[in-house]
Amino acid sequence: MKPAPMWDDRTPMILITFDGLGDRPCEELNGQTPLEAAHTPNLDELTRIGVSGIHQPFGPGRATSSERSHWAMFGQTQTFPGRALLEATGMGIEIPLQRPHFHLALRPAEIRDGQLHAIGRVSADDATDCLDLFDALRVMPHELNPVLHPLRNGECILESAALSSHEISDSDPLFGHLHPVLKPLPLDDAVDSVAAKASADLMTSWLSAAVKMLQDHPINKARREAGRHELIAPVTKWASNKTELKTFEQSTGLTGAAVTSSALYRGLAETLGMTQTHIPSDLENIQEDFEARILAGFELSKSQSFVHIHTKATDEAGHTKSPSLKRDVIEALDRACHSLIELAQTKTIVITGDHATPSTGGIMHSAHPTSIVLVGPHVHPDAVTACGESSHKSGDLGKITASDILPLMSHYSHRAAFKGHATGSCETIALPDNPIALDFSEPTNENHVTQINRTGIK
Repeated sequence: MKPAPMWDDRTPMILITFDGLGDRPCEELNGQTPLEAAHTPNLDELTRIGVSGIHQPFGPGRATSSERSHWAMFGQTQTFPGRALLEATGMGIEIPLQRPHFHLALRPAEIRDGQLHAIGRVSADDATDCLDLFDALRVMPHELNPVLHPLRNGECILESAALSSHEISDSDPLFGHLHPVLKPLPLDDAVDSVAAKASADLMTSWLSAAVKMLQDHPINKARREAGRHELIAPVTKWASNKTELKTFEQSTGLTGAAVTSSALYRGLAETLGMTQTHIPSDLENIQEDFEARILAGFELSKSQSFVHIHTKATDEAGHTKSPSLKRDVIEALDRACHSLIELAQTKTIVITGDHATPSTGGIMHSAHPTSIVLVGPHVHPDAVTACGESSHKSGDLGKITASDILPLMSHYSHRAAFKGHATGSCETIALPDNPIALDFSEPTNENHVTQINRTGIK
């Protein structure tokens, strides 16, 4: 039999993330999740014409952050550089190579039983006080001598040439209702345990001195007299280190772009060398906001093989602990998804969440299952017709992790890399868009050829 000639039927890929989409069954919604309770005719149709399943970014029982799941969804196996770097990059803050840096926040707090307990976060009314207190921290005499780059109200990026390692734990408890402010510790698996220990000790010393200085500061004395919480808890998290990283195209083989919604995603795209269109989140007009993102993503897909579109609306709704609000937000997003049905005729599209943000209970993120739907011209539909976690459990995709998503999209867009065929210096997830070709445009090096001939090698 004679093989038929090959032809190019690759399709562009669009990954759409509903941040924090996953949830748990809610009594308020008659035992359904917000996605199951929502009226979603467009997502139902996309489910009908596609294949579906359950996405648990790092496996059963493992809750995760957005940045970690996106790093995996983007097919990255290189070491994650840290969220502080992504936030800094997204805000245009230049961090030197190999310079340890952290996210630093100033929190209202009080001391109880010899421990410092953060009380919520700063408000807009605290903005001026925060600026003045950060200025005081900048000039406080200490060996750390940090550079504090403004980020947002009550937040900075802390970098210091005195730190020899970023491999230390957070002092920010994150779950302030459960834990006091924590002591920075060297990580057990630090590459340089001596440097990590020295850096943890130095950070601990600076934080302790900072708390004492802030307690004595006139601003906090005035707040104390006025019955307001004192801003005395500087807390660090998201330890980061800037290194030379491969671009998205180098690591996956695909040209990449993103429609970003915040500094985090802007920084993620910038760090991986992806083209981007930035649209700040408009949580007051969710449908219109998401329609604009889809349109921007469509435009990017004309020149890029992979496009990421992100919306924060579902995550924000989950954090309000109102299942009905999250249901309504999903319905607004669904109304914006009508154009995806037509786009699915020529594009490979995935819709999923990056983690679960439960709209009930006392947890921030959870490991509850998140729906995933994949549509495109090369997709053979499964039997599932309704969009929701319960129905998607029987979809053909089964249970997948974050690192499965890009290989699946590459397969269904006819771009999957061929095992056993090395197209470059490193293995990529997809057939490379721009493999390095043997170049015949440069003149032959006559001297080199002559020298070889003189050795008798023909």
